[in-house]
Amino acid sequence: MEWRTRFTEMVGTRYPIMQGALAVIGRAELAAAVSEAGGLGTITALTLGSGDKLRQEIRKARALTDRPLAVNLSPAHDPSLDAMRDVAIEEGIPVIETAGYRAGHHGTKVKAEGLTWIHKVHTVRHAVAAERDGADAVCIMGLEGAGLKSPAMLTTLVSVAMAVRQVSVPVIAAGGIGDARTFLAMLALGAEAVQLGSAFCAVKECPLAERRKQVLVDADPYDPAWRDPILSTPTVQELRAMVEADSTEAIVRAAGKAERAAIPEECGLSTISLSIGLIDRIPAAGELIDCIISEAEHILTAQGIGGFKLTPATSS
Repeated sequence: MEWRTRFTEMVGTRYPIMQGALAVIGRAELAAAVSEAGGLGTITALTLGSGDKLRQEIRKARALTDRPLAVNLSPAHDPSLDAMRDVAIEEGIPVIETAGYRAGHHGTKVKAEGLTWIHKVHTVRHAVAAERDGADAVCIMGLEGAGLKSPAMLTTLVSVAMAVRQVSVPVIAAGGIGDARTFLAMLALGAEAVQLGSAFCAVKECPLAERRKQVLVDADPYDPAWRDPILSTPTVQELRAMVEADSTEAIVRAAGKAERAAIPEECGLSTISLSIGLIDRIPAAGELIDCIISEAEHILTAQGIGGFKLTPATSS
């Protein structure tokens, strides 16, 4: 099958799959592996900490793949990202993803350079605002997803269905997605791509230690130690403290407080999503993508959805 959507045409990938920004582990090897497999790999700028290190990481990724790559710039209000944004532009990265308030802070500069700008949001209201500001696509994450939450968030199912009704640019779905069925569900809702984060934390190219990847394989999303911090949302006051922080260190402290609870320490990550319930092995990134696509194609062409198969109409 040919998986062509406005997203794949916009960014030049084979499949409508994007790697999410992953703090600490969103580096060249993982991003290149995702891109090589037909998705859009993403280097997380804040993980590198400086423009020079980001430049090195981009060039390392480019040595591993000639396929499209993205750079994530978030949280948008971190002042160190201005220099890293300029490096990503200088290095010719074709896709920039931003997140957080004031979408146009980085997006305006990205658009002026003729690059593709994706903005990630938590609510449909912010998706509409991002489109108004000029974003080429919006990624909307539901409550099941990883990272800092908004008090106004809804689930992925409802958020995506509402977003595609209210914006005209391509919508990328994020939050709790990790296999063929969740992939197809998002496309059925009207999304033109999915963003996977936690699923790529348990692939061979991820720099997490093997024992930490095995923790994700063994994790039970019904266990309150996982479920409660994942679904926790900060107060407005906690969010304001993070936005007003004037240094990366202060932002990290405020974000940690806003999350209220820690994912089990043995995981090795501060945030993860409910898609851990879909992680059952440690494949290569290419194997994961191939499995999602091949199973999705089998469901569509042979197995059917919910016991129903599309068949040609017969005339009476």
